[in-house]
Amino acid sequence: MKKIILLLLILFSFKFSFAQFVVSAGPTFIKAFAQNGAHVGFNLSAEYAIDDLSTYYARFIHSPNKRGESSTILVSGKDFSVNPFSIEVNSTEKMNYNIFEFGKRYYFGEGFESGFSFYGGSSFNIIFNKVSYEIDKFDETKYQTTFSSDDSGNIVSLGIGLNAGLKHMFNFGTLSFDTGLNYNLFGLPSNNMAGSSNMYSGLFFMFNFGFRKYIY
Repeated sequence: MKKIILLLLILFSFKFSFAQFVVSAGPTFIKAFAQNGAHVGFNLSAEYAIDDLSTYYARFIHSPNKRGESSTILVSGKDFSVNPFSIEVNSTEKMNYNIFEFGKRYYFGEGFESGFSFYGGSSFNIIFNKVSYEIDKFDETKYQTTFSSDDSGNIVSLGIGLNAGLKHMFNFGTLSFDTGLNYNLFGLPSNNMAGSSNMYSGLFFMFNFGFRKYIY
């Protein structure tokens, strides 16, 4: 009986010898393919250990509106008495990112809980982009456009990704960094404004930094 109890205690201590759950937060940089500049935001994530070498994780990423390059649009007269009937007005597109990422990671090195480790894995992503435009002022008593600065549209995308990173434990806590290549399988715009976006890209990189808190 004593041997059975001792064996159960050993198994119990081994089962909980590694952290079961981790929460993390930090800055994120999103670089869309064929787009200038990067979207800057933050990430919040949770990670659950299957064992010391593999985990499931979920992450939320938000990047506020980023301004794109300015272009011109035509605004037309409300009636044919307006002269000139059409004029060009500067317009600047703005777009944000909200990403829900789910995936599995595999750890190499000292494992999930301790020391220095590399990790890699794959993900499934649900991406929400809000598209809006900032339009220079014009005489709205004479001219009209198909949309205004108060209008907006959304694009919902489903995608997949591959990512790799590293983490290291210090005396003050655990820091991590990972980068990933993400591809949108398809995107559904809510209206013509979203569908005509020049900032939307189906291929983008993400760079995530995190400070980890282990929960045993």
